[in-house]
Amino acid sequence: MISDNTSATGSLRRGTRSHTPEQVARIPLVGTWLLIGANFFFILPFFFAFFFLQQANFGNAWQPKGVHPPNQVLGAVVFGLAAIAVLLAQSGLKHLKSQQTLASFTNIGRLAAVLLIASVVVNIWQLSHVGYGIDSGAYASVFFTLQIVVSIEVVGLALWVLSLANRAGYEATHPIAMPGPDAVEEVATPISALAHAYGMFALFLGSVVGLAWVVCYFL
Repeated sequence: MISDNTSATGSLRRGTRSHTPEQVARIPLVGTWLLIGANFFFILPFFFAFFFLQQANFGNAWQPKGVHPPNQVLGAVVFGLAAIAVLLAQSGLKHLKSQQTLASFTNIGRLAAVLLIASVVVNIWQLSHVGYGIDSGAYASVFFTLQIVVSIEVVGLALWVLSLANRAGYEATHPIAMPGPDAVEEVATPISALAHAYGMFALFLGSVVGLAWVVCYFL
């Protein structure tokens, strides 16, 4: 594992490599902030459409006969599984800060990924048994679209935490050595920086899943 200790990396001189260790560690964080910003403006129109169409209710097409919010228990299960997975992974991120505890995150991360996938599976089952389709009025179109988009992003988050778990397991037995101060090879991105980036996006997406649950099932 490459240490994220600033006292260890801050004293390194810049050799002929393109990026210093500090810059390499910051790249995932900058990228994640950009991802969160883009994702925010991508998701926002779906919530706007929900409230706009609900208030406009053109031709009473918001919720035609037979269209209603799905089973709240299943909705709670979908949200609960995702929330537990995010919190479980967040609690395990501290194990990625030292070589001795890297292996501890392997099973935690894999379990979090399984819970996230389980959340998506339950949501898919619910959408396929809700009794109406995406073309059954304004509510149905927004509900299906929002749930599909969120489910795709949850799958992406599951793959992200799974990749962290697999790298933690590998680095636990195959530590990545820090190149010398004047080495020409690039510095590998510290797993602690990748974990921080994941944690930021996981909290954001968890908030989106919770908001979508409240909006679609209770408003």
